[in-house]
Amino acid sequence: MPVKSTGLAEFQAKLKKLASIEKNEAIAEKALKKGAEILRAEIERRAPRSTYKGKHLADHVIISNIVNGKIKVGFHKDFFYARFLEWGTSKMPAQPFIEPAFNAVKDKIIAAMVEVYRKELAKL
Repeated sequence: MPVKSTGLAEFQAKLKKLASIEKNEAIAEKALKKGAEILRAEIERRAPRSTYKGKHLADHVIISNIVNGKIKVGFHKDFFYARFLEWGTSKMPAQPFIEPAFNAVKDKIIAAMVEVYRKELAKL
């Protein structure tokens, strides 16, 4: 009994369109930004807040521009002390919040990025 497949030609046509470097890069960038937003929100939620009424670390989580297919989520250079909180110093124990934030949402990040690809492929 022969096997009949449906939608294969349509799927192959979409893959050909996706092969366009510009289109593929645009979708990848959209997916990266979506994932970065999820991580940024979780880092902000977990970042320590001081009782000082000035600038708070949690209010200054930034997302970099995409360079060579990579995006960074971190802090402005004025908040260099975030690394001391995350890793500790010789005089202060670590108070990690960045790595736990990533570990808490990594599955959400992947799911959101996959969803971006699904929606974009549906448009092709």
